[in-house]
Amino acid sequence: MVLINYILVCVIFGTTFLFIKVGIEAGATPILSGGVRFMIAGLLVLGFFAIKKHPVVEALMSKQLMVVGFCITFMTFSTLYWAEQYITSGLAAVLSATGPMMILLIQRQRKEAELDFIKVTGLVIALVGVVCISLPGLGETLSYLWLIGCIVVLIGEIGYGYGSVFSKRYFATEHRFSPFLMNGVQMFYGGVMLILFSFVVEEPSFSSLVANSNAQIALLYLILVGSIGGHGLYYWLISKTNPIFPSTWLYVSPLIAIFVGYLFLQEALSPVMIVGAFLIISGVLLTNRTTLLKLVRNGEMTRSNV
Repeated sequence: MVLINYILVCVIFGTTFLFIKVGIEAGATPILSGGVRFMIAGLLVLGFFAIKKHPVVEALMSKQLMVVGFCITFMTFSTLYWAEQYITSGLAAVLSATGPMMILLIQRQRKEAELDFIKVTGLVIALVGVVCISLPGLGETLSYLWLIGCIVVLIGEIGYGYGSVFSKRYFATEHRFSPFLMNGVQMFYGGVMLILFSFVVEEPSFSSLVANSNAQIALLYLILVGSIGGHGLYYWLISKTNPIFPSTWLYVSPLIAIFVGYLFLQEALSPVMIVGAFLIISGVLLTNRTTLLKLVRNGEMTRSNV
């Protein structure tokens, strides 16, 4: 079940960069659209668990989940949505792929993990693969805002790293709430923060979110599939494994986007992309070798551990 859910996370998140870009190009106010996306997704999840008589109010009072919402949802997506106005979705995917490395460095700084040479090598190999896979989308005219956009995404990934490490520590001690309920709470708080931030840094227009069919489709997909489905499974994986294993979706997502485009849109597939795909798969396997071996030994290929 762990490996199946990991594949689902990779597939779901592999399409979200594209839909974020589609929404922005359709005229949606960037950070506002991210805030509405996560707030609505959070409310839908909270409503579901409230109907099921889960302790939703108690979960909403958790300061730890507010911190997770700030780090993972607010920091990661305020920076990503803003930056995708000035950089391509391909470059955004490459910069976001530094997330697993951030997690490893933060764990090392907190003395929660050793800098395993093979694991670091795997992360670097996979990152090189992401660059190869994304090369056609990296060509842009350099500008001041382009540079700021790149730096901003990297700052967001630091927040993503701290949020992922903190989540694992919190999940290890908190057993009252489902990981999916905790995801709903952090999405709600992160979404509210994004909406408030939108009024500070941009001119928000709620009508822009539904101005045309492209904006509507992008928002619905990101709420239902990207946030509720993808982020729920991501937190479940963190609770069952470790922060680095599920975060390697950031390497796999560009690969999925390229091959889906090739299969369904007849987009070009060059030899360097094939090399990149091989590097990504090799790097991810190296990075997660311990986790994968443990899953095989425990029979996780065929059954759930819940």
